[in-house]
Amino acid sequence: MTEDQPVHRFIALFEQKAQVLDAACVSPDPDAAIVMLAQWLDIRHENLTEDDLIVLSDIGALLYRDGLIRRL
Repeated sequence: MTEDQPVHRFIALFEQKAQVLDAACVSPDPDAAIVMLAQWLDIRHENLTEDDLIVLSDIGALLYRDGLIRRL
């Protein structure tokens, strides 16, 4: 097993979930994703490592920045 295989597994999971959302006609809402991430971090932050928090906050920052660009 190469290092990329676990990543591909999660990319495949993301793709599968996106297909389910598309089939259910759920409109994409990146702002909702930011809120969900922030709420989850608020609940779980004490159980996460510093590295986990750094990665997750980077993901949140990318989503947030993308949201600002979409609004402009």
